[in-house]
Amino acid sequence: MIQGDKNVKKTLLAVSVAACLAPASVMAAPAFYGKINLSLDKYSDYPDMNQQLNPGSLDDAWYVESNNSRLGLRGDEKVRNTDLTILYQLEAGYDVDGDSGQTFSTRNSYLGLGTNVGKFFAGRYDSVVKQAEGRIDQFNDTLADMDTLFLGQRRNSNTLNWESLDYSGLTFRAQLAPGEETAVGTDTKDGLADTWGLSATFEKDSLYAALAYESSYATVNIPSTPVTSVGVDTDLIRASAGLKLSDDVQVGAIIERAELDPNLAGADKADSMSYLVSGRVGVSERVALKGQFGWLDSSDLDADVKVLTLGADYQLAEQARAYALVSLSDTNFDDTTVDVDETGNAFSVGMVYSF
Repeated sequence: MIQGDKNVKKTLLAVSVAACLAPASVMAAPAFYGKINLSLDKYSDYPDMNQQLNPGSLDDAWYVESNNSRLGLRGDEKVRNTDLTILYQLEAGYDVDGDSGQTFSTRNSYLGLGTNVGKFFAGRYDSVVKQAEGRIDQFNDTLADMDTLFLGQRRNSNTLNWESLDYSGLTFRAQLAPGEETAVGTDTKDGLADTWGLSATFEKDSLYAALAYESSYATVNIPSTPVTSVGVDTDLIRASAGLKLSDDVQVGAIIERAELDPNLAGADKADSMSYLVSGRVGVSERVALKGQFGWLDSSDLDADVKVLTLGADYQLAEQARAYALVSLSDTNFDDTTVDVDETGNAFSVGMVYSF
């Protein structure tokens, strides 16, 4: 009887110890994810996708492109005895084709807390304007990405972010970032909110809509001899809408206005407008056809760039697809040093594997 009592006590002790250790042993491991997106591209007098305020830059060559391939870790963990949750993500761009000279680059990466009034986090993250594109860009991460025509496609460093709870499909976001004594032309950005933005997004059932505003800055190289570096304060506002008409048909549109205020004596403010309409039709379980038209128009910058893209996706497996696209462009850019009036084209074939 005494020996039995001892065994019971040992069993109870073992169970108690295991219970104490359980939270550590079952702590959720971070999720590992990534995407490999490789394509073969051919450009002929086609606007450079990284132009950003310089539509006079045209490409005319063959490329093998990595198209924002990435690796990442993300996860969350409850803070004991509270309603708080630790949130984290580390995401790096990976140069799969190996020609950039930099294997890794920082993408959306952060550390923060989830609370009963939303998420608070800090790190490098997409601007609220960029997030407002949703999934409307049908050629995202290809040579025909909307980056070619929209100035608000920014991923900001040093950011502080808040994302509200989901109120029946409605979500609010706020972002600010200090300049950390960055020299922008002859100006120095040293405030807490040298960049700041606000947005509202509605996503429910078949409807997506977003409105976003950002005040920020950039350093722009003006084409001249020698090249002149100018600081520019920018105000961006973007409205987006997407509609899923059926399981197989999607349409969307984005409009963006940018106001540019150069930090240059005698320089006037300049406005630009960017537009995009897109559509996707699933013609079978594996095949989808896509089309998109985009336009950057600025009389102040003497810039007019139009891009029409048609393409198709083929689902190879649950996590893999192949794609092909053809894109036609009309680029007009005229200032005191650069005069471009060219029609161009580009095509791309590629494959994406997501995990």
